[in-house]
Amino acid sequence: MATRRQHPDDPSFARLAVIAVGLEFGLPNLTLDQDRNTPRDKQEVFARQVAAYLCQTVFNMSKPRVAELFSRDRSTISHALNVVEDSRDDPVFNRKLLKAESFLTDSWHRLRGGV
Repeated sequence: MATRRQHPDDPSFARLAVIAVGLEFGLPNLTLDQDRNTPRDKQEVFARQVAAYLCQTVFNMSKPRVAELFSRDRSTISHALNVVEDSRDDPVFNRKLLKAESFLTDSWHRLRGGV
């Protein structure tokens, strides 16, 4: 998969991915940044991992770019991508992921001038 150069709209695309995942997973207050000083909720951590995965797969962002946007190390993002890919074996999760992918793909095409 070819990755594209950094784009000034990347932070907006990342926020859109987080919002879409938050709504799909019942976490409407999910945010791009997680305060490192607060206890980590496993569901929120996983939702952020899914959003990072979607940034790479739907928006073709590089791992370093996703890491930058999520304020994480590239190795942390690599781990997140593996966790999500491994979770696709669950049919319920995979349906949710496909739904989010479809929404974000449609949104991206519309934002980029397509119909």
